[in-house]
Amino acid sequence: MNRRYFLHYSSMTAAYLLTGCEKKSGLDKETTEKTAAIPPTIEKSSLKEPIKTIKPFTQKLKIPGEINFSQINQAEFIAQKSQVNIFPDIKTDVLTFQGDLPNPTVRISKGDNFDLDFINNLSDSTIIHWHGLVVPEEMDGHPKDAIDTGQTKHYHYAVNQSAGTFWYHTHPHGRTGKEIYYGLSGLYIIEDEEEKKLNLPSGEFEIPLMIQDRRFDENHQLFYKDEKVPQDNNGVLGDVILVNATPFPYQEVKTGKYRLRVLNGSSVRTYKLAFDAIDQFMLIGTDAGLLEEPLKVNSVVLSVAERVDIIVDFSEKNTGDVITLKTLGFKEGSNLTLHPDYPSFGAEIDIMQFHVVQKSEDTSVVPDRLVPITRLKEEDAVKTRIITMEIIAGGIWTLNKKPYDMHRVDEKVKLDTTEIWEIKNSVHMAHPFHMHGVRFQVLDRDGKVEFPTDKGWKDTVIVMPFETVRIIVHFAMPGLFVYHCHILEHEDHSMMANVLVE
Repeated sequence: MNRRYFLHYSSMTAAYLLTGCEKKSGLDKETTEKTAAIPPTIEKSSLKEPIKTIKPFTQKLKIPGEINFSQINQAEFIAQKSQVNIFPDIKTDVLTFQGDLPNPTVRISKGDNFDLDFINNLSDSTIIHWHGLVVPEEMDGHPKDAIDTGQTKHYHYAVNQSAGTFWYHTHPHGRTGKEIYYGLSGLYIIEDEEEKKLNLPSGEFEIPLMIQDRRFDENHQLFYKDEKVPQDNNGVLGDVILVNATPFPYQEVKTGKYRLRVLNGSSVRTYKLAFDAIDQFMLIGTDAGLLEEPLKVNSVVLSVAERVDIIVDFSEKNTGDVITLKTLGFKEGSNLTLHPDYPSFGAEIDIMQFHVVQKSEDTSVVPDRLVPITRLKEEDAVKTRIITMEIIAGGIWTLNKKPYDMHRVDEKVKLDTTEIWEIKNSVHMAHPFHMHGVRFQVLDRDGKVEFPTDKGWKDTVIVMPFETVRIIVHFAMPGLFVYHCHILEHEDHSMMANVLVE
């Protein structure tokens, strides 16, 4: 079975137990009741010991509904407490935008207008960030713009970006991690005519996958930080992998090519994605759009907030075949100890299965060329800035050794200029670096691990331990925007800063 986290098969029950080579959840009732962190909008349940068993690959993957702006003019989101069926016949307390999980996928075409009313029915202020979209400052979801309980914010902006897989999530300072953990995130897809001409897999052959690791108690309720385990401030790991809010799901597929739009929506975990019965697949897109040409890969590393667009070909498979999507483990991503009771970065974990159920005629193609990418030139950069990542006294995660102040301007940039930013990581842990209000390109990195995702447009880039990554950025949108580590507990801690473009 290889050294996977939960794969101890029972022939008597045909169930997999969540036991294995990594130590698992083991909090007793008293400890859990005292330390589980529940959002203020969710009443504390009677928390006991975490779930000890689960039957993976018995629940069918949930496919998010869509808000398609080619069919509607306006939408509404209400941040609210809800109860949903993550597990069959059991309700779990969560937070949602429209009453259920997964939250709907936004689908919109380049050139169209996005129009949405956001109502905050939480007990704390919050705001929505449209991750990866380049929109005006007042539409971006800066923490300073969080709205209070009962208030409504109207989002209206034109979408002028090329096709890609993006996402949305709430972004209040100090509570982003908790709100996303309990459900407040979803996918956002932009289409354009250039992409449609490529005849890539679409319709039932296009599947969104939002991957998130979570913790549940024996009552199937989520619980967040363990305040008695300080390692949770380094990032919250879980032992149940949700895909589209479905634990260890399966998806029925036909023979043919499938386009998988994959988001790492976890708190801290970096995945090294691969398939157990398919040696190679095609990487066709990164965070902010398609690549110039498809890349054949055996695996792909996906840090928090990154997205990949991949083509997986089941054409050579037979009816009845089972293909497992897994993470190979990425121990290079952290030498720091996170919560010891949960599978580490290095753990190999099965995520979901694809069950081949039908033969089909596949008319989609993967062309040799996708879309042209205009490369930003180093000689056009007017300035080079150095951004450092470190922990300061008190165990506070920071950028350039300054805890975040949402009203302080940390960097000033001239509008319509190009700059090089050197992101320097000084700790034993990889960090996903994210910038609002821009997309950028990776120039180079001085580490040993190569990332094929560096070849495309990015808004989030993984910076390995003690590595320097140079990115080149053109600033075309005026306003005050944040940049930060996208490990959710790090940005909540203070690993964030403001850049003013004027």
